[in-house]
Amino acid sequence: MALQKIIEKPNLTIGVWNIEEINEDVNTTSTQKEQISISNSALKKRKREQLFTQLLLKKMRPNTNLYYNSFGAPKINNTENISISHTDEKVAIIISNDKVGLDIEKISDRILDLSQRFINEDLYSKLCKNKATLIWSAKEAIYKWHEKGGVNFRKDIIIEDFNINEYGSLNAYFKNNKLILNYKKINNHYLVYICH
Repeated sequence: MALQKIIEKPNLTIGVWNIEEINEDVNTTSTQKEQISISNSALKKRKREQLFTQLLLKKMRPNTNLYYNSFGAPKINNTENISISHTDEKVAIIISNDKVGLDIEKISDRILDLSQRFINEDLYSKLCKNKATLIWSAKEAIYKWHEKGGVNFRKDIIIEDFNINEYGSLNAYFKNNKLILNYKKINNHYLVYICH
C-alpha cells in the first residue's frame, strides 16, 4: 500500500508515502495520473516530490491547501501545523495542533562522510552511518520545527548520545532549550519528529 500510517495519536498524525507507488484508492484527477506516469521518467525530482506531497496531503486532510511562509516552511489553510520531508523514495508529512518538525532520511555512507560538518564527533560513541543519519535527521526536524532559519547545525543543536533501536526517543538541546524527538526506522530510512 502506498500510504502507511506510521503514527496516529490524539495530538498528531504522520503519513508516509512510497513515491514509486500509486494505487487506485487514491482520489486523483486524470491530469494527476498523467503527471504520475510522466514523473517516473521525465519530470524533475522536485516536481515529483511536489506532486506526491499534494497526493499525501489530500489523503490526510482532503480540504486543505498548502503554501509556504517567508522562510520556506510549509503551512496549511487551517489552524493545524505541518512539516514535510522527502527522499528519493518517500514523502512524509506530520500534522498537529502543536508546533511540529519532521524529517525522513535514507541511511547512507554519504551522511557519515559529511558528519564532521554537523556533528561534534567527540560527543558520540561508535559513530556509524545509522547513528550519523539519525543525528542528521533529528537536527533537520528541529530546524523545521524552528521555522525561522539561521541555525548552525553543529553549534546550535546538540543531540545527546544514544543507543540505536528500531524506534525510540532522543534528547536534544537547541538554543538552551531541551527538546525530545521521537524516531522510527522504516526499512532503510529513519523518520524523526518533534511535536511541542
